[in-house]
Amino acid sequence: MIVRELFERFLWSSRLSVMFGVLSCIIAAFVVFAMGLKDVIHMLHLIWGYVFSGSHAIRNDLVMVVVEILDTFLLGAVLLIFAFGLYELFISNLDEASKSEAGGKILIISSIDSLKSKLGKVILMMLIIKVFSFFSEIKPATTLDLLYMGITVVLIAGALKLSKD
Repeated sequence: MIVRELFERFLWSSRLSVMFGVLSCIIAAFVVFAMGLKDVIHMLHLIWGYVFSGSHAIRNDLVMVVVEILDTFLLGAVLLIFAFGLYELFISNLDEASKSEAGGKILIISSIDSLKSKLGKVILMMLIIKVFSFFSEIKPATTLDLLYMGITVVLIAGALKLSKD
C-alpha cells in the first residue's frame, strides 16, 4: 500500500515537468516578438523609402513585410496561448487571468479540447495570412490557376465559418 501511495505521489508530481514546456514556450514567444519588432523596424525603413521614391517594388515589399509581421506576432500569440494552456491544465489556474477582463476571453483553459480550439483558431489565421502572402506573389497564367485560387478562397471561408463558436 505504501509503494502505491509513493508511486501515485511521484506520478502526480511528475506533472510539474510540464513547466519546462511552459517556460520554453514563453521564451520562444519573446524571441518571436523580438523578430516581429525587427520586422516592424524594417517596415518603417521601407515606408521611408516608399514615401520618397513611390516605387512600386518598394510598395510590394512593404505589403509583404506587413503580412510577415502579422504572421510573426500571431505565432508569438500561439506560443503564449499554448504556454498558458499547459500551465492551467497541468499546474494550476492562472488567478491573475481570472481577475483580468482580457484573461477571461482568451486564457481560461478548462480542457485539452478548449486549448486545441483556441490554438486551432489562431493557427487558421496564420494559414490564411500565408495563403494571402502566396497569392500576392503568384501570377496566374491560366484560367485553371484562377479557378484553383477561387476554390482556395471558398475553402478558407468555409474553414472560418466552421471555426466560429
